[in-house]
Amino acid sequence: MLVPSGARAQRADDRYDALVRQYARGDQQDAAVELARWSRADVSAAGARAARFAPDAQRAAVMLHTDAGIALLSASATNLGVLHLLTASHIVGAMRDRRGDHLFERRWLSFVATVYTANGLLGSADRTIRDALSWYSREPLLYVARGALGEMRIAMTFVDLRSGNQIARRDRAYDAAAADYRRAIGLDDRLAIAHLRLGSVHFTTHDGRARENFDAALERATEVRDRYLAELFLGALAERGDRLDEAERAYTAAQALAPGCQTPYVALARIDHALGRAARAGEAAAAFTAIPEKSNDPWWDFHLGGFDQVSLAWLHAQAQAP
Repeated sequence: MLVPSGARAQRADDRYDALVRQYARGDQQDAAVELARWSRADVSAAGARAARFAPDAQRAAVMLHTDAGIALLSASATNLGVLHLLTASHIVGAMRDRRGDHLFERRWLSFVATVYTANGLLGSADRTIRDALSWYSREPLLYVARGALGEMRIAMTFVDLRSGNQIARRDRAYDAAAADYRRAIGLDDRLAIAHLRLGSVHFTTHDGRARENFDAALERATEVRDRYLAELFLGALAERGDRLDEAERAYTAAQALAPGCQTPYVALARIDHALGRAARAGEAAAAFTAIPEKSNDPWWDFHLGGFDQVSLAWLHAQAQAP
């Protein structure tokens, strides 16, 4: 039997409304997995419907599409993943018409820029940031995202160290990223991630200000991620200066903060080898192997475009039903 098109549309609307409610109740993974199976036409229709939802439902819908998009990007279904992120962006655009501080919208836009950057979709990241800054020119996380995008462009560009012109272009790109991080700090000096990213640029360019940046980040850090990264960078800075005891203390502190992450174990094994403690280096490697549950390492997120797990957790909490 043929089903009238209006009935099919109504059924899709009902399914979508049920998924948004399921997501808001906390069943986020199953709801996102289900939505990721939908056709492009159904996804687009759902986004148009969600633009008319009440604010609580809109936040849930935004994150439902965001999670589906991230999952699809991870599965190399890039076009459909981007469609979900664009659908979420459409809903966020509708949310901007309401009064308020737009904190959710600002943080989502900053976050999704890091998603694009981490997946090598630098054009999409750039467009997202440019549009967002035209609406929220004083959002510091947008400048952090733009600086990280600039760093990724450098990382993805071959630089011939024999070419003065190429080196000069690279240095100008680093200067632009550093300027974005300074702008973010000027807007919110408490933003530890901005101090970390500025320190990273200074570390890479052998600028002596890196230490004060990492110290500032550690002092301001309220998130475990930021303290962990600051300790790793302080360790790397000490190791570069052949202050191996100091490096060992910093790496040990990082390991205590994130015992399920690999980077501190590798760094400590390297220090042990440098100090002639080969047996102890092997023990460090064995200790990591023995950990039953490994953790996502923020060190790699940081260096691959800054995928912002902290903002993702915050956004998920905002999408929960009150």
